[in-house]
Amino acid sequence: MQLKYAAEKNLELVKENILKVVQTCPIPDLHDIQLEFDYGKNTKRYACANKTQLGGIMVPYLQQSYLDGDKWICYEPGLAPDPKDCLVYSFGISNEWSFDDAMDKYGCQVRLRYAGELDGGEEGSDWASWVMLNEVYSFDPTMNRPNFKRGSNIYFKNLGLEGYKGTLPEREQSKVDTLGNIMNIMRMLGHEGRRIDYLKIDIEGSEIPALEQVFSDAPHLLTQVSQLDGNLDKTSKYYRVWRIYHLLECLGFQLIHMEANRNPPTQF
Repeated sequence: MQLKYAAEKNLELVKENILKVVQTCPIPDLHDIQLEFDYGKNTKRYACANKTQLGGIMVPYLQQSYLDGDKWICYEPGLAPDPKDCLVYSFGISNEWSFDDAMDKYGCQVRLRYAGELDGGEEGSDWASWVMLNEVYSFDPTMNRPNFKRGSNIYFKNLGLEGYKGTLPEREQSKVDTLGNIMNIMRMLGHEGRRIDYLKIDIEGSEIPALEQVFSDAPHLLTQVSQLDGNLDKTSKYYRVWRIYHLLECLGFQLIHMEANRNPPTQF
C-alpha cells in the first residue's frame, strides 16, 4: 500500500486517497468485548523471523519484579531501520531511557540538510551538501525540562502529542507550545515526507486520543511509518481500541507482537 501511494505524483491526491481509505474502512461490530481482548490471538500476524526486544528495566514490585519499557522491533529486510538512514520518534519517556538509549547505540542515522531547507529556502546557493546525523527524537512534556541532547544521538524535545490527558503538570497545561500533532512536529523538525522507521507512543493513557487525532487530521502520515509501537490502555475504551486496530489494518499494518501490560498494580 505504501508503494502504491508513493507512486502518486500529486501530494493532495495522496492525502485524499488515504483519507478515503480511513473513512471507508470496514469496522466489524464489537458485539462481545472478549473479541477485543482476543484480537492478538485471532488476528493473522506478520511472521517476522528476526524480532528482538530493545530496552526495558526491571521494576521491583512486592517480592518480585517485572520488565517494563521494553519494545519489540523487527529486523527483516524492508522493515529493519537502516543504520545509515533511519529516523525514530519516541513519545513518552518519564526519565526511563532504556529504549531510546538502545536505538542510540544501534546508530540510527537520518539525512538532513542545513538550515536552508528548514527555513524554507530554495535549492541552490543556500543549500549545503547532505550531512549524516545520528538522531533519535524523544518527547515528553511531563518531565518539565528544556530541550537537550542526550548521549551522541538523542534529541529530547519538551513536546507532547495533542490529545494528551495524562499527568501533565498543571503549570504546563496552559502552555499550548508543549503540545502538538505529529504533522506539525515533523514539519518543525524538517522531517516532512520522511519515513519514520519506528514510532513509539507510550503516553500514559493518551495513546488513543493521539492516534485518533492522526486518523482524523493526517492519516497519510501513518503510511510513512515502518513500525509502530503503542501502549493502548483498554480500560472503558474497548470500541475505540477496536477501531484503531482495524484502521491500522486498512492502512496496511500487520501485527508483529502483542502482549498484556506486565505492570501488576494497574493490570488485572
